[in-house]
Amino acid sequence: MRTYIHNFDLKLTLLIQQWRGLEMPMTIFTTLGHPVTTMGVGLLIIFVGWFRTNARLAYAGMGVFVMLGIGSLLKLLLKRDRPLTEYVNNMMFTSFSFPSGHTVGSTVAYGLLAYLAWHMVPGPWNMIVAGLLIVLIVMVGISRVYLGAHFPSDVVAGWLLGLLGLLLIILIIKPTV
Repeated sequence: MRTYIHNFDLKLTLLIQQWRGLEMPMTIFTTLGHPVTTMGVGLLIIFVGWFRTNARLAYAGMGVFVMLGIGSLLKLLLKRDRPLTEYVNNMMFTSFSFPSGHTVGSTVAYGLLAYLAWHMVPGPWNMIVAGLLIVLIVMVGISRVYLGAHFPSDVVAGWLLGLLGLLLIILIIKPTV
């Protein structure tokens, strides 16, 4: 299994990192997926829920923090080293690699916004807004590999963990606006 994951990581990393001249947009996507940014989205959802006296919405926003915490705990338990790249060497704070926290947070935070937009925004704008947020989630993950911060399997795990958290939030909390 490790050989399969290693080969997957190697092939996909080489494919993504051969794209040239995308450092600026990929840095922007990475910044939008930064845990501080996605916590800000979660906090915004909490405040909207609080001020609208909508406990379900506030709890849904708290789910962003819970999922980021679960992702961080998994990093500490699994202790997978990050790729040996210049990007990682220049990181201000270092942590383990698996799963990608940027990807977990962006999947839950922007996925929740996409879900809310789907139900709040009149059609066809709801599909456009939700679609753009899904593209953002994908691009955050790709940016982490492009910049050399993560292996592709870290990103896939982040998407899966974030999606699991998002589904639990939607199915159990059932947020509405």
